[in-house]
Parts: sequence; structure tokens; C-alpha cells
Amino acid sequence: MRKLLIAISFFTRIPINVKDVSEEEFFSSMLLMPVVGFFIGAVLSALAYGLSFTGNAMLGAVMLILCYLAMTGGLHFDGVADTVDAIFSARDHEKMMQIMKDSRLGAFGAIGLIVIFMTAFAAYASVLPYNRPMVFLMMPVIGRYMAIQSGSLSPAAPDGGGLGKAFIAVNKKSLALLYCLGIAVLSFFALGIVGVVGFLLTALINLLMMWVLIRKIGGFTGDTIGLTIEVTQVVYVTVMAYLLPHAELFLRLIP
Repeated sequence: MRKLLIAISFFTRIPINVKDVSEEEFFSSMLLMPVVGFFIGAVLSALAYGLSFTGNAMLGAVMLILCYLAMTGGLHFDGVADTVDAIFSARDHEKMMQIMKDSRLGAFGAIGLIVIFMTAFAAYASVLPYNRPMVFLMMPVIGRYMAIQSGSLSPAAPDGGGLGKAFIAVNKKSLALLYCLGIAVLSFFALGIVGVVGFLLTALINLLMMWVLIRKIGGFTGDTIGLTIEVTQVVYVTVMAYLLPHAELFLRLIP
């Protein structure tokens, strides 16, 4: 419970004051990110349900984005911008690491943020008319699980800083597998077989993204944790936007 409170206090704007947090407690609390995502998703799904009565999907998409930003403080978007800046700089590894550690926002990072928010807006607006608020429950859970999945399979990037190395050190493949099975079951109860398919497709896309990051920067860093979370969340909702119109087809797969 203490580690969960530490995770909630760090990864959300919920005012929880946990005193005397050690480094070991902080790093191990990162493994509870999918659980924190469940609390974020519960708020988002409740808001999505309420917005379904307005009949305005575009305004609803904006409200969901603002709610998500208010709850998380946009914590992970810094990692998105830094990683995109580094990858598209076309520099060597040493220079890319320097770019990722630079607090300034570059042109590619700004473009990356614009693209991710535009895609999130379009995906949210596409899903809302189907009145499936559980998509927004699963979204932050799945996004944060993908960081666990990537961290359990990736090496730490050389010269990538301490956060990525510490996260990989406490991460385990068995934990990722346990989360994967649990989220697959939760997806089924929340959204049916279409939810499971959406989750698995997102996991496959995340593995491809992880492979690209390993090739480009040599492994996982604190910034790629943020990138993985935010990008895979948008990927998941986009995938669901394409799958939901064909939900009846997936129902036929169940005997």
C-alpha cells in the first residue's frame, strides 16, 4: 500500500504526501504504474460516460485530453519530446544522449507533441460515439503496462541516465507476463473479445517501437518510459477506433 501511494503521488497530481521515500521504494513503486493507470482510467471512463449524453464527440475529446493532463500534469510528455528530438536529429549516439538530457524543446520534439495530441483528439472523437467508456478505463492501464513490457525486454541505453537503468534493474519478465495476462482478462470483461484483440495489437506495435528504440539509442531510458506510455495509449485508442465498428464480427469468434 505504501508503494502504491508513492506511485500515485509521483505519477499523478493527486495530493498524497508520503514521507521519507527511499530510492529503493521509489524505483520499485514504478512497477505499480498500471495500477495507477487504473485509477486514472476510472476517472476518464466516468467522464466519457457523462460526455456520451452531450452528443458532441469533438468537444468530448478535448475534455478527455484536458482531464488526463490535469490528472497527470503532463508528466510523460517531456520524455516524448526529448526522445523524438534525439531520434530525428540524425546524430551519433553520444549526441543523441546529450539531446535527451537537454531541457530545451527542439523543433522535432514540438512536432512530435503536436502529432500525438492531434492523433489523440481524432481517436477519442472516433471512439466516443460508440459509447464504450471502458476504452478510456483500459487506455492508461495498457499504456503504463507497455512501459513494463519494454523495460523487461530492453537493455539500458548506454549513458542514458539512472532512471532507465534502475527501472530495468527492478523489472522482471515474470511480472510483465503476469500483468499481460491480467490485463487481457480485464480487457475481456470490460470490452469483450474486441478489447483483447485491441490490447494484443497494441502490445505487438509496442514491441516494434521497442526494437526501433534499441536500434536508435541502444535501449531504455527515463525519457523512453514517457514516450512508450503516451504513444501506446494513443495507439491503443486508435486501434480501438478501427475495431469497434466491427465488434459484431469478433463476437462470432466466440462459440
